[in-house]
Amino acid sequence: MAEKIRVTVVIEYVPHLDHYPGVDTVAEAAAYDEWWNPFLEYPEAYLDEDDVKSVTFEAVPID
Repeated sequence: MAEKIRVTVVIEYVPHLDHYPGVDTVAEAAAYDEWWNPFLEYPEAYLDEDDVKSVTFEAVPID
């Protein structure tokens, strides 16, 4: 069976709520980032090495 490598990166950060218009909670900030600041469009905004909590590499089957 053919395989590929999956890389999973876990990033955690404390949002500055005053940077989020109309947002009062971290849950709302998370939804805001998901909608307005998607990771694939703005990866540099999320890749502060202090915020990276884990990186795993694993072999998975090719779909």
